[in-house]
Amino acid sequence: MSDVQLLFVVLAVLYGWECLCWLRRGGVAFSTWLGRRWQVRHPGVLAGNQAGGFVLASPFPPLGTLFVAHQLPLSISPDGVLAFVATNVSPGWRPAQSGRFWSWAAMREVKARGKKVLINGELLLTAASPGLARHLGSELKRVMALKPDERPAAVEQIAKAALDLKGVEARRSAWRNSARPVRWLANLLVVYIFVVAPTLIWHFGFLLCWLWLLLGLLALTVTTAVLFARAHRALYPDAHDERFTHTLTIALAPTSAMRAHDALSRPLLETFHPLAVARAFLNDRAFEEFARSILRDLRHPALPLGLNELAEAQAAEKMFRQTLLAAAEEFLTRHGIKLRELCLPPVPSDASSRAYCPRCEAQFTSADSSCADCGGLTLVAFGSAQT
Repeated sequence: MSDVQLLFVVLAVLYGWECLCWLRRGGVAFSTWLGRRWQVRHPGVLAGNQAGGFVLASPFPPLGTLFVAHQLPLSISPDGVLAFVATNVSPGWRPAQSGRFWSWAAMREVKARGKKVLINGELLLTAASPGLARHLGSELKRVMALKPDERPAAVEQIAKAALDLKGVEARRSAWRNSARPVRWLANLLVVYIFVVAPTLIWHFGFLLCWLWLLLGLLALTVTTAVLFARAHRALYPDAHDERFTHTLTIALAPTSAMRAHDALSRPLLETFHPLAVARAFLNDRAFEEFARSILRDLRHPALPLGLNELAEAQAAEKMFRQTLLAAAEEFLTRHGIKLRELCLPPVPSDASSRAYCPRCEAQFTSADSSCADCGGLTLVAFGSAQT
């Protein structure tokens, strides 16, 4: 293998790495290649760990689109905030959580520093991204400033805002307009590096065309960086540090420039609940299947329901979960979903099946057992009215 061939192999490996997106547990990715059919992607089990996993963005032109949505990682109540949620939109185990509880009366200051949300200078939680940390910090500041009798309505509004379909569609529309030139340049870069450059080197030799290829590459990466910074400023006006880092990386690293549109799309919908994003992108059948799993998890979360033994902390978890459940049921009903039909029990797999888990729907031959995968959740016998 010649040095030039090795160079393109290295570029291909680096580009493949750029196509990988790290997804924290509690998050869901929505991806498409041609923009017609969307798929739900959860943190990978084979390529990941207890904190999350990788999902692969479409590596081939037209490069596709990848959005990420997260469940709210905090339980917020009129009494305080708890760094724990019992629900989990990702299959399998819950994300790691501290279970730290703060009452509103004890809070003096809320700050978002990078991915960290700090209360009185102490760590509350580390969010999936700096943008999500800023959003959570802003919401906590807003609720903290309210009078005690105003907080219940504010908590309900937080749950409903996470399920705002119009907000999802508005953000998507703004992204389309801002990201279009960046996407075109990203596709052009892929073709330039992996098709045009090898072809010219094959026909004319590396010594004759390397300088012109380098100048063309610099022109494309710098232009991509400039357009990216402009689009990023329009979509994320408060993300100064992320914009500087991404812009510099795109200008200097061609493999990052080829995935510049991902840096614009991944944080776009991260403050919305995956249920709202699923309604915007999935077809009816896929959405109903996704909504069914979300609703089962809200109604029957895996045990235990908390890490903090304080009564206020346990009340905060239960109250916010019930608030989010009510908002989700209202959201589904408003969009034509019949809850009773959506939550029908599963069909017994064979004659020996006597009961099922109301969360994961695993089936058992005895109704007196429990579901170990869901923390010991009580089973439901087939034929009972519970859903």
